[in-house]
Amino acid sequence: MKNIVFIYMPSPTLFRTPGFGVGGGLFAYFREDKYIAAVQKAIDKRQLNWRFTRDTTESNIETLMDEGVELLVCAPGLRFMFYRKNFDKQRMVFLTTMEYLSNDVRPVMRKIREREDREDLLD
Repeated sequence: MKNIVFIYMPSPTLFRTPGFGVGGGLFAYFREDKYIAAVQKAIDKRQLNWRFTRDTTESNIETLMDEGVELLVCAPGLRFMFYRKNFDKQRMVFLTTMEYLSNDVRPVMRKIREREDREDLLD
């Protein structure tokens, strides 16, 4: 099973306020659950071998890379607040506010399709 992780907090920095949103995120805690559930439902409907989960590493890119994460999906506003180190930009989705708040799964599903097509070409 391939992993997709939803990044909802900025990378740890010296001056990041611990109370950055509820639970450290940019949006309400339950909003993340709704988006993750919507994407996972679309994945399950298409019977794809992917699992979409919330980040549990506080945006630690090294830990995420060690875990073998295939895709990263970033909440709106994190494009310049998430340190990606050497993680391939082609394996990241940066959501807009409207995509996120309306549970638009198309950006993530499009990226999954790209990854699946790429694997088919390599086989």
